[in-house]
Amino acid sequence: MNNSSMQRGLITGLALTVTALGVGAAQAEPLIINRSATPATLDPAFVCDIADNGFIAPLYSTLLTYDAKPVPDAPEGVTVTTEDDTKLIGDLAESWSVSDDGKTITLVLRDGAKFTSGRTIDAAAVAASLQRALQSGACGTYFMEAAQFGNTASIEAADDKTVVITLNRAEPLVLHALTQPNLGIVDVAEVEANGGNDWLATNAAGSGPYILAEYQAGVKAAFNANPDYYGPAPLEPDVLVNFIPDNATLLLQARNGGADVTLGLSRAAVASLADDASLVVIQTPSPRWQLVSLPNQHPPFDNTKLREALSYATPYDAILRNVAHGLGELYFGPFPPEFEAFNAELSTPRAYDVDKAKALAEESGVSFPVQLEMVIREGQNDQEQIATILQGAWAPLGVEVSISKLPASGYFEVVSSEKKEAAIVRFDGPSVADPAWLLDYDMRCKSTFNTSNYCNAEAEALLDEAHPIADQAKRQEYWDKITAIWTADTPRIPIYEDVFTAVVSPDVTQWRFAQDGPFQIQFWSR
Repeated sequence: MNNSSMQRGLITGLALTVTALGVGAAQAEPLIINRSATPATLDPAFVCDIADNGFIAPLYSTLLTYDAKPVPDAPEGVTVTTEDDTKLIGDLAESWSVSDDGKTITLVLRDGAKFTSGRTIDAAAVAASLQRALQSGACGTYFMEAAQFGNTASIEAADDKTVVITLNRAEPLVLHALTQPNLGIVDVAEVEANGGNDWLATNAAGSGPYILAEYQAGVKAAFNANPDYYGPAPLEPDVLVNFIPDNATLLLQARNGGADVTLGLSRAAVASLADDASLVVIQTPSPRWQLVSLPNQHPPFDNTKLREALSYATPYDAILRNVAHGLGELYFGPFPPEFEAFNAELSTPRAYDVDKAKALAEESGVSFPVQLEMVIREGQNDQEQIATILQGAWAPLGVEVSISKLPASGYFEVVSSEKKEAAIVRFDGPSVADPAWLLDYDMRCKSTFNTSNYCNAEAEALLDEAHPIADQAKRQEYWDKITAIWTADTPRIPIYEDVFTAVVSPDVTQWRFAQDGPFQIQFWSR
């Protein structure tokens, strides 16, 4: 398959192509990207946050990817596209097939692809990389199994060009998982030669369009074009990413022309740029959201009435207005409005009703005051505002909130801990925009990434029944039942569905958004 059909890119869940006079010409200065969040790790198998997954994508090739489709209502002068997750196309795999019973996936690799180490990417190397992800015990395991843990019977090299994945049960989501940077193909021999996983946390061993020339965690990352990349040469030979968690500095540099692309500004800062002719704000609605997960297994937040009380003590409209500046949509339930499983009749936003909240708190029988730690991530600039508002709004109920701002690594430890004891403010969304994919990690009792420790056997049984159903109308019956159960249980509080924003220079004329995955900057230019 021609690689020109695979022009997919993303930073922090999106991608863009920059074109201008002299497209493809070498630039004296690197393309500058200012980004608020530093990734917790660069190891594809251990990257577990939608805000970070795309960052590693320029360094690693995936077996499959998605085609693109246009997005309407783009800013004047900018062509915006998004991934079409109904159309899989090849990347490292030039072709693939699935057996009639759905249990065997056969992928045939393209010729001539090499790792940046110079090693050939053959079927044995690909199988070793996928096996490494499967055995990681982290997000690599989740992606390789498509959350159907224990379902991968084998990953084998049938010959130099052919990789065969055998499943115990048919699971079409595995093909979609193979598009994700978490399953980017790693040069396992290079990792082992350099001491293992600790080395890969701050280095790279891939075959993508770029080589990681320099990495200083929390400071910067430099990407240089990979001369041995099997696809078209990157249009920008050098790219520099600066990590700037301070919102004021990020905004000042955007205003002063200090970056070609700025990502992670607070919505208030983005709103302040609306009339700035020297910058362009690109907005893309997406099935991603800001939410507050409550620790459902940690007393007294194991009390449904208390969780419900907190949901009615949340000033949604004020947060949407003052934090999101209207760049979002309110709802209540497990699925946001942009999601195919969303049912508006079952997902009406909850009202801010202090009297009802106090009545529910009293009905809960909980003895007040109670303490609640609320964890936010450094560099997610809207989370601190959300947490501060909730700290004030929940105090009249007798819930005393303390706010902990953590760096990416510390935040990830809390998110992935087996037992959650804190509320977690989280920018989230499924890497693969499928209802089963979302609920598999977000709702299953034993899922590490169930950030609420929510456990409802009836809802999980419905999810199991829905998994093999192909008919979307029939599946929707299950999603509606799960929505009703979830809403009654109030395991977490959806704050708003996010409209993803990026601030770019006027030189940017093409932009591609992706839900979660690659940062393929090889197709950008100025």
